[in-house]
Amino acid sequence: MTTAIDHDGLSPPDTKAGRLQRAVLDLLRRHEAEDTVPTNVRFLFYELEQAGVLPKAYRNGDGSKRARQPPQDISDAAMRLREIGLVPWEWLIDETRDVSERRYAASAYEYVVDTLPMIRIDCWGGEPPPLVICEARSTRGVLERIATDEYLCPITATGGQCGGHIVNEVAPLLADDRKVLYLGDCEVGGPGDDIEANTRRYIEQYTGRTFTDETWIKSRSRPRRSRAVRACAAWPSTSSTVATVRRVPTAPSSAKRSDRPRLSGCCATCSTR
Repeated sequence: MTTAIDHDGLSPPDTKAGRLQRAVLDLLRRHEAEDTVPTNVRFLFYELEQAGVLPKAYRNGDGSKRARQPPQDISDAAMRLREIGLVPWEWLIDETRDVSERRYAASAYEYVVDTLPMIRIDCWGGEPPPLVICEARSTRGVLERIATDEYLCPITATGGQCGGHIVNEVAPLLADDRKVLYLGDCEVGGPGDDIEANTRRYIEQYTGRTFTDETWIKSRSRPRRSRAVRACAAWPSTSSTVATVRRVPTAPSSAKRSDRPRLSGCCATCSTR
C-alpha cells in the first residue's frame, strides 16, 4: 500500500509515517545544530524510544514480537527525508558497510605531497592514546570521526562477544601501557556485563596485563553522541588530561567545524579562543 504524500514531500502529519518522518527530521536538525552529525539510524531509534515517540518493540496481542520493528520504520522515515532533499545523505552513516580503496599517486613525490595535509603531531605527551572499545558498531560509527581525527584515539567495536578480532587486532594495540576507554550498554547483571567480561578476558589473556579501574575506564550507557563525545574527551583517568593536550590544529573540513564546542585548552586553537 502506497502512503499518500503531501505538498512538502512528507506523508500527512496525521499518519503514523508522517508523524515519524517529522520526529526524525526534528531530531536530525537538533543533531546538526549541535554539530553531532553524522549519526546513524540505531542512535535515532535509541533517542526516539527514550523520548517516548515510539516503543522499543512492536508486539502482537499475545506478547510476541511483530515481524516489523521500530528501527525499520525509522530507517524508512530517514530514507524518505534524504530522498526528498530535506536531510543530506551524509548526515546518516551505515557502519555495517564500507568501501575499501588503496591510496595511490602518479609518483612517489605526489604521494608524499598528498599526505602532508594528513600529518598530525602527537598530542598525548609521548604516551599512547587510549583505545576506545565500543560494544555496539553503531556507537563506534558516530564516535569514530572525533575519536580518531580530533584526539588520535584508535577505536573499535566488538559487536557483541567475539574472540578473533580481539586477539588479532585489539590485543596488539594494548601490548604496552595503553589505557582502555570502554563504552557498553547499561545492563547491570545482563548481557552487557557478559560482553565486557569476554572482551576483557581475551585482552588480559593475550596481552599478559591485568587492568584496573585506572587503566580500564568504562561508561555503561546508551549516550547521545554529543554526550558520548564529551565523555571520550574528558575521561579523568587518562594520564594526559585533555586540558593539557597540545596539537597542531588540522584544517577545518567545513566552516561549521571551527565553531565546534571544545574543552578549554584542548588544543593550540582552543587555547587562543
